[in-house]
Amino acid sequence: MKPFRLSRRAVLRGLGGAALALPFLEVMGCSKRLAPASEQTGRAAFGAEFPKRFVVIYTPNGTVPPDFWPSSSQLKNGEELSPILAPLKDHNEDLLVLGNVSALSALVGPGDAHQKGTGQCLTARPMQEGDFPGDAGLSCGWADGISVDQEIANHIGTRTKFLSLELGVLVYGANVGARIAYRGPAQPLPPENSPYAAFDRLFSDLAVTPETATQKTEQRRAVLDKVAADYKRLQRRLGAADQEKLAGHLASVEDIAARLDRGVAPTSAACAQPELTPDVDPDKVASMPEVTRLQLDLMAMALACDLTRVASLQFTNSATTKVLSFLGPDITEGHHPMAHNGYADPVNRQRLTKISRFYAEQVAYLIAKLKSMPEGSGSVFDNTVIFWTNEHADGNHLRQNIPYVLAGSAAGHFRTGRFVSQAKQVGHNDLLVSMLQAMGVDTESFGDPNYCTGPLKGLTS
Repeated sequence: MKPFRLSRRAVLRGLGGAALALPFLEVMGCSKRLAPASEQTGRAAFGAEFPKRFVVIYTPNGTVPPDFWPSSSQLKNGEELSPILAPLKDHNEDLLVLGNVSALSALVGPGDAHQKGTGQCLTARPMQEGDFPGDAGLSCGWADGISVDQEIANHIGTRTKFLSLELGVLVYGANVGARIAYRGPAQPLPPENSPYAAFDRLFSDLAVTPETATQKTEQRRAVLDKVAADYKRLQRRLGAADQEKLAGHLASVEDIAARLDRGVAPTSAACAQPELTPDVDPDKVASMPEVTRLQLDLMAMALACDLTRVASLQFTNSATTKVLSFLGPDITEGHHPMAHNGYADPVNRQRLTKISRFYAEQVAYLIAKLKSMPEGSGSVFDNTVIFWTNEHADGNHLRQNIPYVLAGSAAGHFRTGRFVSQAKQVGHNDLLVSMLQAMGVDTESFGDPNYCTGPLKGLTS
């Protein structure tokens, strides 16, 4: 009898076109026994090899340098991590903390410090001239080149449903401070703030615009309900390992859908009709923790399903005035003005550290999520690198020694578990080149060549 084989591009499909992509299964040829090279290299391809993935996490307004940098070059047990990085303790061996890497290209050209810091964090070249108003009468246009995530997507993302995925949390407006990804010069890609819109785009082929919260819920549920028959038929033909993986995959999607649907049950006579839908409001600061986790879960699932191999999450605008009061009663003003007050005052330092630590917690959550998704004898995380970037080094616009962190080895390309500080200051262009090479892109330069000398030293050996 001919052995049962399943195409890598297979989906669970129900009536009406509802479709759900599948994770990598052994029956697709994605097993160590059938394809040992895939787990050794993790190179992007179809069939027997697992793809590499690239993720960007952007946070604004710098950090608190004394509370950020590790105390040792070797991250052996997590004790070397700083108060800000402490939430990453369980993943210390997967980290590369990078010192003496500066955004030199953001020290020149049009725009104020925030505009240049945000616009060039992934493009590494000066901004265009333009009319976006900045501080002190300065102005600029959009970024003047492709961003590193999109350059990577052009090489590893052309065979997936989505070339890349741009998500946001409390990103508002159409301006330089609200964009980090660029398809090319003056071609910004807006991030999607709503996990509901992201869910519908990623996991549903239904293009019906809902008029009420109930209609939106029914459409989301239909994506899962209509594939149930296909799931049951497929399950009978899979081995035990694939059955377990597929069940976990569908359970994760079900969990996300259930969290999105929360609160849609009919109200009792004692309840007044709310002014907003029962959904979590992605425009409210109070919703930020839950919206963040939903966005990260959707991102992880999109990567595991090979819907995309390149994704980014932008936390708020640069120079945001949002008050992150959910972190505690001591957070009473916006992150941006608080950052400008500096960290000499112990009280303000503690507040700023708390904000930066919150962001570290989200990076840790994503790492753990990707590690929980099996792929061959390892996990999706094994073939991924996460780039945590910022526009500044601190709240007063310093662009030297920016707090860059890499998480993940990209299938063994990077030697992690270390704090690597360059012998002399180098432009972050070199860091972007290193990430391009980790994703299999053959290049020695990226961004403005005036600030690029090749890949960053010491990351692979």
